[in-house]
Amino acid sequence: MPDLYLCLRALHLISDFVLIAGMLVNAFAIGMVPPAIRTGVIEVLRKYDRIVNTTALAGVWIFGLWLAFAYTGFAGNGWLHAKLLFVVLLSALHGMQQGWMRRMAKDPKLDPPAFVRAGMPIILVSTVIIVALAVLKPF
Repeated sequence: MPDLYLCLRALHLISDFVLIAGMLVNAFAIGMVPPAIRTGVIEVLRKYDRIVNTTALAGVWIFGLWLAFAYTGFAGNGWLHAKLLFVVLLSALHGMQQGWMRRMAKDPKLDPPAFVRAGMPIILVSTVIIVALAVLKPF
């Protein structure tokens, strides 16, 4: 039977993958779906986002903080603080995506601000940085 650390790590990674995939789909719907079909697409996506992505985000935070405090010696790891900065950025972006999808479902002609429209590259670059920091632990 695997130990608790491996189980927590697996749950954290699964939550990460589900969240990032869901946020990329949100970013696509927000930035690329034309207004004529936006309402239907966003209504379906909002339900998925509330159930799956929000649960995954909770898992990312719960399992990640559990690992950080129980196994990594949280206080002395600069890489972990840098990683948390990007996790906070992604969490904020997810909240902004939810808010703008709610607004866009009511009024499909609305265009979100540039930060929300640029979701795909922000998510991808942040994910690369987070993975690099977690694997390399540079400082």
